[in-house]
Amino acid sequence: MQSGIELLMRVANGDRVTPDEARRLLTAAAEAANHTQALGVDRLARIRYRDAALVEASRLLAADDAGAWTVAGRLAQAVKRFQTRIWPRLRAGGMAGSMDPLDSALHRAFLAGERVPATARRLFDLVK
Repeated sequence: MQSGIELLMRVANGDRVTPDEARRLLTAAAEAANHTQALGVDRLARIRYRDAALVEASRLLAADDAGAWTVAGRLAQAVKRFQTRIWPRLRAGGMAGSMDPLDSALHRAFLAGERVPATARRLFDLVK
C-alpha cells in the first residue's frame, strides 16, 4: 500500500488513482484539516480558506447574471444539500472522485474546520 505522500505525488504527476486510493486521499485531507485546527492554525486563516471556497462556489452559481441576493439563495440551497446529502457520505469514505466543481468547492469549505454559513443572509455578505 502506498503512503499518502506517494499517492499525492502520483496525482500531481497526472496519474489516475483507484476509487479506494481517492477515498484514502480524501480521508487524509480531512484529517489534515482537523490536525491544522488542533495544531493552532489560526481561526482567521481557516475562515479565509472557508470563505474563499464559498466565493468560488458562488461564482459557479452566478452563470445567468443573477443578482447577489439570488446567488446567495442558490448558494444557501447548495450548502444545505451538500451538508445533508454529500458531506455525511464523504465523511464515511464514499463518493471519492465523483464530485462536480460546485461540490468540490463546498467540500473545501467544510474541510476548513469552521462552521459553514447556511442561510442566504449570512452568505450574501460573501457573494456581494
